[in-house]
Amino acid sequence: MAERIQLTRMHRVLIGVVVTGAMIIAGIGFAGSYAAVRELAIKKGFGNFSYVFPIGIDAGICVLLALDLLLTWIRIPFPLLRQTAWLLTVATIAFNGAAAWPDPLGVGMHAVIPILFVVSVEAARHAIGRIADITADKHMEGVRLTRWLLSPVPTFLLWRRMKLWELRSYDQVIKLEQERLVYQARLRSRFGRAWRRKAPVESLMPLRLARYGVPLAETAPEGLAAAGIEVPVLLPAAPDAV
Repeated sequence: MAERIQLTRMHRVLIGVVVTGAMIIAGIGFAGSYAAVRELAIKKGFGNFSYVFPIGIDAGICVLLALDLLLTWIRIPFPLLRQTAWLLTVATIAFNGAAAWPDPLGVGMHAVIPILFVVSVEAARHAIGRIADITADKHMEGVRLTRWLLSPVPTFLLWRRMKLWELRSYDQVIKLEQERLVYQARLRSRFGRAWRRKAPVESLMPLRLARYGVPLAETAPEGLAAAGIEVPVLLPAAPDAV
């Protein structure tokens, strides 16, 4: 069972600073967007409802994000809350941007504060989710950003396999991928470029099973034997002489 993370006094101080800063950002953003969204609502014929329409959107974003954080903390997340909050935030940015259109600088200025607020909340959600998942021993590591940048397509296949078969350790997934590449290299060395057609079915089966999360370490020996490839047996190192 994973150890529960203990928060020190410094952690609590930093959390207080972050929460205070997020509230200030939210207050500034909501105050700044109220006038722009209200004017847009008046132009669109909302009448008296235009005075409460911006408050309803901003309050909805706060409630949805707060509820998402709460449910994530108690480990019963509901993704629709987060996605709806994102949609409302995008709508708020669009409404504010429409007030400054077609001035690109004005549109960007209207978008800065909502983006800061969303990033702050997402960081908090990530931290809460990480703590909750580690406590429940269910944390799933992510793929490194550098790998996404250097090799996007193979990385997507790696990430897809990781998510589909609940492989939680990034190092474990890398090891499985290395085993798969080594196994393919052995078949290619034995049968040439057309190894996928020439290799027997028994030799290809370990690769197919690896797509479903079955480690090649369990199936490779039989597959290589069916292909007539001898696997060297590593002998244990001799103990040092006394």
